[in-house]
Amino acid sequence: MLGAPTDTSDEELIRRSAARDRAAFDALVARHGGALLRFATRSCGTEVEAADALQDGLLAAWRGAGTFRGDASARTWLFQIVLHCCRRRARRRAGEPEQHAPVEAAADLPGADAPEARVAALQAGAALEQALASLPAAAREVLLLRDVEGLSGAETAAALSIDLTAMKSRLHRARLELKARVEERLGRALSEVLP
Repeated sequence: MLGAPTDTSDEELIRRSAARDRAAFDALVARHGGALLRFATRSCGTEVEAADALQDGLLAAWRGAGTFRGDASARTWLFQIVLHCCRRRARRRAGEPEQHAPVEAAADLPGADAPEARVAALQAGAALEQALASLPAAAREVLLLRDVEGLSGAETAAALSIDLTAMKSRLHRARLELKARVEERLGRALSEVLP
């Protein structure tokens, strides 16, 4: 099999994957695997669950590469598959408490050199993670896809299998709910905490 150059389009990589070109699929995973794992980690709650969901999703993508129709981008298609795997795992463990990895970058925020600023940043990061974890799945998913992973509005809507207007509405409500929950945990307005 031929290797997959870095300038090959995602759609071409999927087409070649459907023909069982392992190098093409490996290139697709190398290109999007990090973003998919970040999304799965925050969606599933634990690194173990996320790794399992990602593995399930990538296996499904490999097996189903021939079913890719091109209605959405390949990136969106991959997020959609991983999202479904995360949801399936969540249904299996319904009733268990959700846990999310802490915001690792909070200590590296600009201006966080002073101890008070570092503590405030860490508290805000922890409050954000807890608030995100406490959101209903639909709100958390739209925030993670759009605001964390940077998918476009159309890509996010496609990944969630909803229309763009519904996605925008869900995103707006999710942002407001997240802000309210963060402020509730902090006991004060975000504007008082962050510069």
